[in-house]
Amino acid sequence: MMRSGPNGLREIARNTGRLSLKRVSVLTALFALSTASAMAQQVPAAAAPDADHNAQRVVVMDGTFRPSAYFPNRGAGYFTIRNDDSVDHLLKGISSPLCQNVVAHHTNQQQTDGANDLFTHLALPHNSTMIFPRSGYHMMCMGIRQMPAKGDKVPFTFDILNGGSITVSFTVTEPDELTHD
Repeated sequence: MMRSGPNGLREIARNTGRLSLKRVSVLTALFALSTASAMAQQVPAAAAPDADHNAQRVVVMDGTFRPSAYFPNRGAGYFTIRNDDSVDHLLKGISSPLCQNVVAHHTNQQQTDGANDLFTHLALPHNSTMIFPRSGYHMMCMGIRQMPAKGDKVPFTFDILNGGSITVSFTVTEPDELTHD
């Protein structure tokens, strides 16, 4: 029985006596290169992500902005963010010309520095949807100089690591007396 690979070539050389050791070495190197090439063709190379494509695959929707009923210089934002891409992404920040600072807040939990920075390192798992509602984690817009009126549109920009940025308009609603944001 004939073996394939470098040992098979040596066996051919021994049995036939026609191949020199130098030729066997050259044939062995060629066999190794062709095997590596064939294997590389079978495993698709991971393409570098295209920033424009990735930005379009992350969608922010249902954005509403509610001025605080108790603090004249801040308001809360509620939204849904969806990652339709087949790879994970990272939200590295949210900003708006309305806000001096945007932080995360949870209505029913103690506020910590870690919670404040949630939107500066939020993992967006592939093919997932995350909702930021009034009764859970949501964003707080701090340092507002002039509060927008009900019905106005406020732009918020979501920066995605290696994926560009997405700017969406949040609709301003009335303050909520029951929420102490």
